[in-house]
Amino acid sequence: TPSLSVSEKDGKVLLHCFAGCSYDEVIGAMGLDKEDLQAPVPTQRTVIEEEYYYGTSLKKVKYRKPDGSKYCTWQHLEGGKWVKGRKGIAPGLYRSHTELPEIFFLVEGEKDVDNLKAAGMPAVSLPDGAQSKWESGYDQVFKGKKVVILPDNDEPGKQYAQMCATKIYGKAAGIWVLDLVQAWADIPDKGDISDMIFRHGAETAASMVMDLLEASPQWQPPKEAESSHTPEFDIISAPDLQKANIPPVKFLVSSILPHGTSIVSAASKIGKSWLVLDMGLSIASGVPFLGHNTQQCGVLYLALEDSYGRLQDRMNKVLSGAPAPPQFFFATDVPNLDNGLLDALDNTLTKKPGIELVIIDTLQKVRGRALQREGPYEQDYREMDAVKSFMDKNAVSTMFVHHNRKMKDEDDPFNMISGTNGIMGAVDTAWTIVKSKRADQEATLHITGRDVAQSDTVITFDKGIWKWKTVGPADWINEQRAKLEYENNPIVKTVRELLKQCNGEWSGTATELMNEGNRIAKTKLAVTAQKLGFAFRSLDSQLRERDAIIHETSKHGNAGNKHYFYYQDLSWVDDSEKQEILPL
Repeated sequence: TPSLSVSEKDGKVLLHCFAGCSYDEVIGAMGLDKEDLQAPVPTQRTVIEEEYYYGTSLKKVKYRKPDGSKYCTWQHLEGGKWVKGRKGIAPGLYRSHTELPEIFFLVEGEKDVDNLKAAGMPAVSLPDGAQSKWESGYDQVFKGKKVVILPDNDEPGKQYAQMCATKIYGKAAGIWVLDLVQAWADIPDKGDISDMIFRHGAETAASMVMDLLEASPQWQPPKEAESSHTPEFDIISAPDLQKANIPPVKFLVSSILPHGTSIVSAASKIGKSWLVLDMGLSIASGVPFLGHNTQQCGVLYLALEDSYGRLQDRMNKVLSGAPAPPQFFFATDVPNLDNGLLDALDNTLTKKPGIELVIIDTLQKVRGRALQREGPYEQDYREMDAVKSFMDKNAVSTMFVHHNRKMKDEDDPFNMISGTNGIMGAVDTAWTIVKSKRADQEATLHITGRDVAQSDTVITFDKGIWKWKTVGPADWINEQRAKLEYENNPIVKTVRELLKQCNGEWSGTATELMNEGNRIAKTKLAVTAQKLGFAFRSLDSQLRERDAIIHETSKHGNAGNKHYFYYQDLSWVDDSEKQEILPL
């Protein structure tokens, strides 16, 4: 039965006898002196002492130098190889990418996290220990959870614990800040939970911590801090709002794209990336887009499904020889929301203050993982709202490029946007591009939003200039096409000519009408008389609305129905003749 714990820390051999023997008694029983347990001769080269993985693409490497001192560097995965630096990837919390239980521990360093994990006590830590700064996004890890904070036995550790507790107060379901001195009176200065595990063993240390937790009250903010966390919000009276000088909504693209958070969606390979590239270049150049004026500003295009080679080719096609605008920027590889996208954007916007529009192509490329017990709607809204809040805070607009689901919705094209209503609910403006058939040259651009009038515009992609062009308002286009189809309909031509030849009134069987169609329109009006009757179901209303022609039918014995056609307006006929013209 093992009764002795042996470990090493900073060159010191740590011993603990579970039966209560002293250090001298243990080494004496071994036939050793303290000098035998001195630190080993330092190596003559720098070696890797530990590697801590933050997800799958980022790690912190701890080195030990020949003189025994230590230092850490970050490395990121690029092209299958580990490369020095973070490349804008925010590390997040250590071990927060694993599934955390309802109660877990928050400590200062990765070593403590790993030692607690080995002892069956799940934990996380901030990436830079007591020197860490609280970053946006950390809060979500603690939302609805019970958190036990184990600070080191020093002043920085106490400040670290208070900072973390203050940040997660009101979000975590419960917070406990434990003082390890109360469980281990002889804990050394700067000692931590790892020292306790080394000194007492994992099982005993875990028992000591849990006993201390049961005896400790939940953490509450100091009086001053508590008052500063009292929820409040601003209000304004109706008269003050009525008199307030509120500036009008500003537009990046007049009438169709106001400042704010927007989304454009379409089926895959429809050409939405060509659309947003042209839009971004137009805004950065200050030239019209789809016939609308633009407000010139800097644009950042996150083309996350493209290479620089493809982007260069597309941009040159869209520009057609014109110089590229200097305030248009590309990026093809950025972290997602779980790994520091907003922090990376914050750094970029600080370096390039002229950027006022960020295009994210596509939304799916920057999405993170759902939180525990988080439904699809909650995740959609949380992630969209996080980006929107960040962009609004920085007075920057964003446009997400997204996909439509395959199932069509004739009543509401915005229901075709992939995902839940949380996506639509979080954006200010939504565009969706819909084609009746994938092979069609034309599509309809549907636009709706909080600050734009809903519109439906027919657009077409011109491969001669590699741009989408406006054909016209969808209602007007559809009306013109319906009118043209009506005018070219051989049934209409036949009925018009018969009324012209017969003084405004004609009647006959379907067979007789088909024979007249062969004579007048030089074509067969329908395959059968029955099919001709079906055709009038949709045509009758158009005859009445467009030509004021009334069509009625009556039974005609075994010969089927008899058809009657006459003008609704009989002002051209003498009153004495009207009775003869109207069918009984």
